[in-house]
Amino acid sequence: MNVVELRDMYFAYNDKVILENINLSVERGEFMALIGPNGSGKSTLVKLVLGLLQPTQGQVLLYGASVNKFNEWYRVGYVPQKAALTSKFPATVKEVVATGRFGRVGLGHRLRQDDWKSIEEALEMVGLISLQHCPLVELSGGQQQRAFIARALASSPDILILDEPQVGLDDRYVYDFYRLLQQLNKEQNITIIMVSHDVGAIGSWVDRIACLNRKLVCQGSPHDILTPYNLNHIYGTDHPAVAGLH
Repeated sequence: MNVVELRDMYFAYNDKVILENINLSVERGEFMALIGPNGSGKSTLVKLVLGLLQPTQGQVLLYGASVNKFNEWYRVGYVPQKAALTSKFPATVKEVVATGRFGRVGLGHRLRQDDWKSIEEALEMVGLISLQHCPLVELSGGQQQRAFIARALASSPDILILDEPQVGLDDRYVYDFYRLLQQLNKEQNITIIMVSHDVGAIGSWVDRIACLNRKLVCQGSPHDILTPYNLNHIYGTDHPAVAGLH
């Protein structure tokens, strides 16, 4: 079953075409990476899937329903690019993660025992249960990103969408970060769509890669897609990922 489907989709902003004739589907349980150069429309595509933007033409479907009519948003977890936190940000890890539960219970509703159980389970999944009462700002960059993932997991979603979540992450945390996503995908059967600029590493973790540069340039297994020819075509010969494949 396709959990996300884009059909003949176009998006333009101020008469400038950002995305053109996109046909792309993501199956349940798949771990897919979306790659492409800066300005290729990756984040725009994510916003269209989340219903934050409307296509100029074509369709965006979630679980077979038009994104305009989809009303089960608790099934979709979203992790944006990591936001900078100030030292005055007062919330604890558990409080931040708890905000993700309101997608299921509704704003203004009191969290019940089963909600707090789901929050604790999300913290367990990302390995932060022992730090749940710590201020979020006191955590390392990698731990903070795990907290943001736990917030997305708190609503028990079926699909997790991440927009370049590894931006700003220290190299020493990157392996653990990818390993966590792979565990969520394989052990929890969570469908994952991740926008990534980390072309060199992503192929070791995902099932499929879609390459975007206004149009859908190519898609397939990492072995088929991450070739010098394809990356030259997408990024140009000066891109570090291209050099690393020679």
